[in-house]
Amino acid sequence: MTAPRIEAISFGTYYCAAYRCDGAPDILLDGADGRPERFTSATAAIKAAELALHFKPAIPADEDILGARQFHEIRAAAEAALQIEALGGVVVDGRVVPVEVRRR
Repeated sequence: MTAPRIEAISFGTYYCAAYRCDGAPDILLDGADGRPERFTSATAAIKAAELALHFKPAIPADEDILGARQFHEIRAAAEAALQIEALGGVVVDGRVVPVEVRRR
């Protein structure tokens, strides 16, 4: 995919910044309210779009790349099963709750 071109589109008295790629629809630079951001000049619109494009991550990061969350869930389930096997469990509201032994 080619890099997007940045252009300013005139809407009467204001300008909006647009990202354009070949064969894809234009993407307007949105403000905090989700509507296209308005600029008083074309230069200001292009500079804001370049700045936004510079700080935009190219690939969204996966929140659990190494699989740590899945590992901890499996380990916690295995430890709970071992605890129920070793010490037994009590049925509370249809669930088996492991018995805990505490030393004083």
